[in-house]
Amino acid sequence: PDDRQKNSEERPRRQIALYHLEFTLDETLYGRPSGARNFKMLMQEGETNRVRIGSKVLISAPESEPKFADLGLKFDCKLRERDGYISIDGKLELNDLVSPATSPLTIRSFQAELETAAPLDKATTIGVYDDAGAKRRYELRVTVTKAR
Repeated sequence: PDDRQKNSEERPRRQIALYHLEFTLDETLYGRPSGARNFKMLMQEGETNRVRIGSKVLISAPESEPKFADLGLKFDCKLRERDGYISIDGKLELNDLVSPATSPLTIRSFQAELETAAPLDKATTIGVYDDAGAKRRYELRVTVTKAR
């Protein structure tokens, strides 16, 4: 065998580390719960997961050039175990219509870029965000467990 094949055979293979990752985004309006969204996935340490779910909605007037808005979820996440914690790098974006019947259309948007860490097996609040103009509050939690 050539040197490259020989070196790859001699290197020990790293075991795959799998984690269950669950994000919960709680939303309150005027201090009352108005909904929760949950995102769950099985992730391999060191790899990036990307999720795109949604629709394109026409937002331009009928007589003008068509313009569309992306509604739904965009989620990118990467994790690593380090120093007894799970290091999480991610980006979460949610866009939805405030009320489909109103004119003009109003799109509500929530975006968060995360560089944080959380302990294993414990729900951890990683952000609380106030939208004072709309009287909304968002709380983002994460729970990471090691897959068995």
